[in-house]
Amino acid sequence: MIDGLVFPDVRECLNDLVDGTEHLGDPVRMVWHLPADDYGTLQGPFPIVLVYTNGGTEGYIDRVDRVTLECYAPGTQAVNTLESIKAFICGTDIETAHGYLDGIAPDQVPEDVPYASDTLNKATATFTVTSRPL
Repeated sequence: MIDGLVFPDVRECLNDLVDGTEHLGDPVRMVWHLPADDYGTLQGPFPIVLVYTNGGTEGYIDRVDRVTLECYAPGTQAVNTLESIKAFICGTDIETAHGYLDGIAPDQVPEDVPYASDTLNKATATFTVTSRPL
């Protein structure tokens, strides 16, 4: 009956872990949709971390989701904030308000990526998140 299994929403779990925490002296805001003004310009305060899933695999007793975090912040603060978040969230036996996670591990380490802005940089990192049914 693998079709009937319900797993934790890993985006909610990561939001529990990261949103509002302080990294490099600034509070991090985690979002599912980037906040923009009427002209499409990204709205602060920064850093902002966008979280989304990229699929994964499901077995008989667990599920592994691939989750990407994109950090938007001025200068090198973007990649450095993601490095700090990586050190903060990676590990095993993680309990959150939205579910229990067996582990979070880096799949692709934080790196700066091109972003069309004179004032902001963008960095991305991908993690594997292992969970069991609720």
